[in-house]
Amino acid sequence: MNSAMTGNGLIVHADDFGETEQITLGICEGIDAGVVTSTSIMANMPATDFALAKARTMSQRASFGVHVTLCEGRPLTPARSLTDAAGNFVSKRQLFLRSITGRLRAAEVEAEVVAQVQRIADGGVRVSHLDGHKHLHQLPVVCRAVARAARHHGIERVRLAAMRSVAAYRSPSSAVREVLAIHAARVFSGAQLRSPRRLVDIEFCMHAARHPGRWLELARVGGILEVFCHPGTELADLEKPGSCARSAELEFLLSTAMQRLLDDTGSRLVNYWSV
Repeated sequence: MNSAMTGNGLIVHADDFGETEQITLGICEGIDAGVVTSTSIMANMPATDFALAKARTMSQRASFGVHVTLCEGRPLTPARSLTDAAGNFVSKRQLFLRSITGRLRAAEVEAEVVAQVQRIADGGVRVSHLDGHKHLHQLPVVCRAVARAARHHGIERVRLAAMRSVAAYRSPSSAVREVLAIHAARVFSGAQLRSPRRLVDIEFCMHAARHPGRWLELARVGGILEVFCHPGTELADLEKPGSCARSAELEFLLSTAMQRLLDDTGSRLVNYWSV
């Protein structure tokens, strides 16, 4: 056994709990199998109530955060600087542009984040942390609103999309997230919020299953590693096609290859409450 990861915690986190029922059921399957240790709930989706009911029965098996959503669906508050003419959230690209050009109203962003967290808390879920759909919680203005909302609700943890390792870069967007994480880290630290030390995606994990040595550079950094993923059922892929193959991710998470990777690297599965 490679002992490089021994003593360092590994969070296997599934985004998008509550986006659809089939996505939620796929994540539940990963939790039931003991490999997904954490997930985060979307507060403004059609399956949010379905997800809250599931979360209340699974709180002893995983941590549940809030997946702050500002680029899909409709807001829970009158958030004009976040929406289009039809009242829907603007796209990821438009939100990014509004953020960096000063067109987001900080008070509106904070009110929306607070409302989303409140809906999940009111649903009977003990909120472990905050993270963001498409990692947009790291944007200028947004990260400050997230930090204030976290403190408002007594939440002490937040995702920081920092890989701290060039070995984990998989696309130009990975580098953009890393740059945004530099500023967000200062904001979150100033609010006394804690984060896993590093974040990588499931594709890196899939590659590492074939080449376990890829974990070594990450292990040298120390601290808790978070692997984020987007599992779902086969029906989830049919109902809502996207940039990730959710059923393939779930299949890998449940595979012997994933279990061998955990065993060979001496990884210790934890959740966000360990951060």
